[in-house]
Amino acid sequence: MNDLDKNNIKFTICHHCGQENQVVDLGPYKKGLCSQCYSSLYYKHSKLNFKFAFIYALTALILFIPSNIYPIMSFELVGNEFSVTFIQSAIALHEQGFDFVSLIIFLTAFVFPIMNSFVIITIYLKKIGVLDFIKLKSLDKMYNFTKKTSFVEVYLLAIVVGYIKLDDISDVTIHDNIYFFIAYIIFFRLSMNKIHTTREFLSKKKFENSYSLTFALIITGLLLYIPANYFTMMNISKFGNVTPDTIMSGIMSLANNGMMEIAIIVFIASIIIPLFKLLGMLFILLSMKFNFYNNRINKIYKLKLYKFIDFIGKWSILDIYMVALLTSLIKEESIAFIEAGSAVTYFTLVILITIVATTTFDTKLIWNKNE
Repeated sequence: MNDLDKNNIKFTICHHCGQENQVVDLGPYKKGLCSQCYSSLYYKHSKLNFKFAFIYALTALILFIPSNIYPIMSFELVGNEFSVTFIQSAIALHEQGFDFVSLIIFLTAFVFPIMNSFVIITIYLKKIGVLDFIKLKSLDKMYNFTKKTSFVEVYLLAIVVGYIKLDDISDVTIHDNIYFFIAYIIFFRLSMNKIHTTREFLSKKKFENSYSLTFALIITGLLLYIPANYFTMMNISKFGNVTPDTIMSGIMSLANNGMMEIAIIVFIASIIIPLFKLLGMLFILLSMKFNFYNNRINKIYKLKLYKFIDFIGKWSILDIYMVALLTSLIKEESIAFIEAGSAVTYFTLVILITIVATTTFDTKLIWNKNE
């Protein structure tokens, strides 16, 4: 928190709009809000929150081990059974030559979530004086980064979608190991919820030419969105018959086979959300450039739109996770084989670009402040 001290009265600068606010005793309220944009500035919390965050993060790390040792899903076809673990699903795309996409899956589904739990544990140990050599500001930066880049919840939805998609072809089984993974996700989220109420809200790192950089990223994302939806996401081979699937044809296949609910989920995650993020950010940037919808109320709505775009960013990767699961599970060339198509690279780039764009954008520019 950027605190200022004026005659023993504390003030803090809003990390979203740059407004100076007086820090007050919250009394019965849970959090202090900015007087201009209503963003959360600070929370009223108990010291026990640090302890609970530590316990939840440690529990999550323990549950992560069994959830990654045993298979999560098995698929049977013509008497042959195939099974897959989480780690194998990340390696599968590497074996097919998609090293970049494989790396992104490995980092966002495994490495960064683990780092997030370790950072929370380290913050608690720092608070109780066990670790004095690490700066709390550095830990806050690491926490912010790993929180934004951990997509482990999306992986659970990818398992559900993959199960339903495969169940239409042949017998597929989700193993009991999935309960370890669900429990891991629950404690992972609990640890972040607890540590969130103990943190000070620091302004984001400032990027030079924030507007121009964000605008360039959004235009690049819109251009990449075209090949991401035009080219093949995966090729499905069954007894020698190869069926190419784009994102949209895969959605239509789900709908035509009576899986309308799953088709809608995939359509929202893979088509609507990426486009909504790109067009939403473009709207914010153009409204600032041409000075429309620029009164205080509309500025608040634009900031809420930005926060929503930032929040939903990770769910677009659903299709990539699902492709990783299917390619790692079905790989017997003589019977059935699924391989990734070129669209996975373009689509992964679109997801990353939108996430980077929300990171580089300075929200104070909405309020004509770049302090």
